[in-house]
Amino acid sequence: MKQAGFTQDTEQWVKRIFQVLWFVSIILVSYLSLTPRIQIPYEFSGADKLGHFLAYLWLAVLPFYVFKRPRSALMGALLMIVLGVGLEFAQIHVPGRNFSLWDMAADCAGAVAGILVSGRVKRSDMRLAGEN
Repeated sequence: MKQAGFTQDTEQWVKRIFQVLWFVSIILVSYLSLTPRIQIPYEFSGADKLGHFLAYLWLAVLPFYVFKRPRSALMGALLMIVLGVGLEFAQIHVPGRNFSLWDMAADCAGAVAGILVSGRVKRSDMRLAGEN
């Protein structure tokens, strides 16, 4: 009986860590999006778009570890698309920043990729749990 309590406590701690990680990630992406132009330390064509893609992939994956219900996780991940679009429009008013449909497309593509990857991983986890 004690083992089950430990597992539940561990699950709660892991969930809390993912909640904090998601919140901090949203704040960090928002901050970086709304500050004057930041020098990117890597130089190759499309580096900025890759950064957008990876940031929003990350933001869309985390809700699947934060929320227990798949529908809630999906809604959280879809809201990251809204965040990306909103931040892109907000950049119109930030010195050194500009509105970019390509950045917005990279944000959306990253979020969709995160949703697809998370759905696949979660289904695999459920199948493995069912085998044990």
